[in-house]
Amino acid sequence: MSESAAETKAKILESAKNEFLEKGFVNASLRTIAANAGLTTGAMYRHFKDKDALFCALVDQAIAFTTQTVMLADSSHHLDLDNLVSQEHFDQEKESTNELLNYIFDNFDTFTLLLTKASGSTHEHFQEEICELYTKNCEETFGWMYKNKISSKKIDKMTVHFIASTVINAFVEIITHKMSKKAAFQYIENIEAFTRYGMMHMMGIPCEEH
Repeated sequence: MSESAAETKAKILESAKNEFLEKGFVNASLRTIAANAGLTTGAMYRHFKDKDALFCALVDQAIAFTTQTVMLADSSHHLDLDNLVSQEHFDQEKESTNELLNYIFDNFDTFTLLLTKASGSTHEHFQEEICELYTKNCEETFGWMYKNKISSKKIDKMTVHFIASTVINAFVEIITHKMSKKAAFQYIENIEAFTRYGMMHMMGIPCEEH
């Protein structure tokens, strides 16, 4: 009995993941990917048009999940909150962070591809792009907080960029340093406390009770 198209595609993707992890996008061989999947390169092209399409198929879902999480930082997701510096809000943020961390560890190889093996692919600038998006959302939310007198001080753009990039880079370090899940959860909790209370202080928001 011949295998289904879905089964063939799954074999190709598994072979591609292993090849990309070993050699990186640029040096990965389509011939090797096809051979390890038990196919000719011609047969593989019926499923994926080129090497970049293969790489994107492996990482696009992780990019979408990460982007969705980062978008929670924009002001539209804060409009229905009575208190942006309440324990309830911090608990909501922690829940979203934990969901992302669990997703990362469930897809560790995928994030390794994105962050260390993507040079030359469509997604070679993923880290910079997600950092830029997070910075933009933070700038918007901090500006909205100042406009609505939730905060009494403005934070300049470069400082917002520092805060946002510190958070994004912290997640990247989990992958590049191959941290254990337990260590990663504690590490991110520390980073969030550092950035949160520093931010509150700079924005003129009392933080003694939090």
